[in-house]
Amino acid sequence: MKRLLLFVLLAGCLDSAELVPETVDEDPTLPAIEISDTRLHAEAFGDPDAPIVLILHGGPGGDYRAMMPLAALADDGYRVVFWDQRGAGLSRRHAYDSYTFAGYLEDLRLVIDHYTTHAGQPVVFIGHSFGAMYSTWFIDTYADYGGRIRGSVLSEPGAFTKAQLDQFSSRQNASIDLFAEQLGDIAWQDQFLRPSDQARADYLDTLGSMVGTPSEHRDPNNLAPLWRSGSVVRNALFALAKRDGFDWTQHLSAFQTPVVFIRGDLNTACPLDQQQQLASAYPHASIVTIQNVGHQMQWERPVEYLADVRAYLATLDLAVHP
Repeated sequence: MKRLLLFVLLAGCLDSAELVPETVDEDPTLPAIEISDTRLHAEAFGDPDAPIVLILHGGPGGDYRAMMPLAALADDGYRVVFWDQRGAGLSRRHAYDSYTFAGYLEDLRLVIDHYTTHAGQPVVFIGHSFGAMYSTWFIDTYADYGGRIRGSVLSEPGAFTKAQLDQFSSRQNASIDLFAEQLGDIAWQDQFLRPSDQARADYLDTLGSMVGTPSEHRDPNNLAPLWRSGSVVRNALFALAKRDGFDWTQHLSAFQTPVVFIRGDLNTACPLDQQQQLASAYPHASIVTIQNVGHQMQWERPVEYLADVRAYLATLDLAVHP
């Protein structure tokens, strides 16, 4: 409710056009793709026919800006795909009640298919935070997607089940009930947010998202950048998780490809034992720890992060030709 109060106090004096960058609907110069009923901010680097490395940013509601160091993988012979998820970053905004779990999962499948140039083209996920949860959700549903999903890098996923999410939220900030604030804002968002209002809500959300929680131990002198947070989609997906629950571990045993978890040792919301618990849901998982860094290791320590990603990719049969 604190966010709601701040929104009410500021709404009358903030010009939404000056608060956040425009979305792909408002700025036609932004790189974008069309899938289903939405328009996504997206770009790709490298040979279109090469194995796809699909980047899944955090959130829900974040964007891929802090994942951009991974574009260097294009020089290694990969097709590196970045995209802002539905309602997030610079992608198209939608009404609160339009978001569904089924639709969100289908978006990921459609993005894979959009960038596919030939049958059997390999895909490897690199997911950060919610993005690592998103990739696990897809694998739990589609396994290796007809042999195409050849691996996954999971950077500090928070949870794979509703019970784990509750535990994660408690560790992240014991004094704040994550769901209480999300649900407390739903009524006013659903009823009152026009496009300009979504920009205002996104602005306030972006401020908090960049700083993160104390448990994440972000470097205050090198904060991971963010174009624009998606407030409505974040609230909508959290509400769906609370209302319907979820368990994305029911079929992971069918995925026999090794995966790797990468974590920062300073993030107390994702301690080693928690990541070990999540990793145990996969038949073959290893954990790599980067020392002296928190949740945003891919931005704050890109050299080490890329080295760990490359070491993992080298173990996969991807037939890469730099």
